[in-house]
Amino acid sequence: MKGWQELEVEYAEKLRASTLEQRRELYKEAYNAVSVRATLEMPNEIEKRTAGTSPALVNLLRRLCHSTDRVLEVGCGRGYTCLKLAPYVKSLVGIDVSEAAIDEARKLLETHRIGNTSILAGSADELTRCFGPHAFDKVISIDVYEHLAPEDGLAHLSEVYSVLKPKGRYIVVTPNRLTGPHDITRDLFPNARQPLGFHLNETTCTDLVGQMRKVGFTRFRSVLPLSFKLQIPFDIIYPSYFFVLIEKLFPRFIQKRLIGRFVLMLSGIILISEKKGGT
Repeated sequence: MKGWQELEVEYAEKLRASTLEQRRELYKEAYNAVSVRATLEMPNEIEKRTAGTSPALVNLLRRLCHSTDRVLEVGCGRGYTCLKLAPYVKSLVGIDVSEAAIDEARKLLETHRIGNTSILAGSADELTRCFGPHAFDKVISIDVYEHLAPEDGLAHLSEVYSVLKPKGRYIVVTPNRLTGPHDITRDLFPNARQPLGFHLNETTCTDLVGQMRKVGFTRFRSVLPLSFKLQIPFDIIYPSYFFVLIEKLFPRFIQKRLIGRFVLMLSGIILISEKKGGT
């Protein structure tokens, strides 16, 4: 029987060769198949199977959300972030394309008696159809954007903008292409320069801000990853144009050697974007 990593590489090839119409169903098939296979290699304890998002990142999300917020997590996986964030917000909805992951997430929340959170099947580019416009104060995605084909990524951003309330915020966490590849390619094919797994669209802060501007987002801010990885008691949040400037000033080999090696600010993107008021 093939391992989940081998299965991921096979499905990734199919996704890259697929059309927009084909991908909609192929995403569901691929992530469900890989999730089921990966679960076979995990511990039986549901908490260990669902652990994913770092506690430090969850704490950051808590500080960025409010007790009155209605929150949507796109790509909730097995529900770990929903479990940890739910007590700090008014309501939370998690969506995913993998039925296997959805089942795990629902069991996790039921075990912990979380009553303000729903886990639903849904696609990243069909949010308005599921929830209607102006439904959420915050939308969160953690390591999801890079899994969407470029054209699907833009459609996703447009959908996020639609379901956010005026002045609502989208918090997106995604790896930076300049220090990639960041998927299973790094372990399986260490000499590869491009992702060969499910990361169809690793990006940069520069490109992501540009895509977000196209759909209407304004006021972009970034969080320095080290500010929570080192457990500094405050968040280092700054205008994203500084991050963009860093990307433009440093050639790739310096990014790899100085920034990638010493795990500075280009090791990942944590971007907070805001929807215009009254739209």
